[in-house]
Amino acid sequence: MDSEVAQRESWTSGGGDALPSSGVGFSSSSSYEAPSRDGEPLRGAADVERVHRAGTGDAQAQTWLVTRVLPRVRRIARTFLGGSADADDAAQTALLAILRSAPTYRGEAAVEGWAGRIAVRATLRLAAERKRERPLSATELDGSEEEAAPESARSREALPRELRAYLDGLPEAQRTAVLLHHALDHSIDEIAETTEVSPDTVKSRLRLGLAALRKQIRQDIAIGRRRSS
Repeated sequence: MDSEVAQRESWTSGGGDALPSSGVGFSSSSSYEAPSRDGEPLRGAADVERVHRAGTGDAQAQTWLVTRVLPRVRRIARTFLGGSADADDAAQTALLAILRSAPTYRGEAAVEGWAGRIAVRATLRLAAERKRERPLSATELDGSEEEAAPESARSREALPRELRAYLDGLPEAQRTAVLLHHALDHSIDEIAETTEVSPDTVKSRLRLGLAALRKQIRQDIAIGRRRSS
């Protein structure tokens, strides 16, 4: 168990040499058949093969896959969990989930998009667990507001409270939709697929979430609330 934790920590800290060849429960089989649709190969047959080989325990392919998706995985984890240890845990957990899911990758989406959806689900699960265990600290609330919504730095500075504090006041489903759409640039259809709801439900959550954010901000402005220095 200690060795697996050390390996996972090396992935998110930038090291790639510690990736195991078969340390995450994959078979040693290397058989592969390139996927196709109506006889035509799907996007990046070479990428599809490398992802598949990562899923069967090929150490070199695992290193390639982790290196390729790590920036997006980190961004997703920090968007939802701030600059906290929980974000590092979420990134590590997401990387393991991506490697375990690698044999199912068929090339219908880009590697980063496919991995991003897995990372979002893993991060949301961990965030829900942490929320049940304890409330977020002030440090976590302030940790990555620059990644949490589309407003400019000047707009955020003008807010009576930190942006993340407003986001954390939303119902979880609305907060997730707002972060995915405005911080991570996911389309309505991508959010619907990731959260397993209809596109109309996503649109409703975005509309309600943004309206709630505006209401919170207006209320704070009306009462003269200011950030503590």
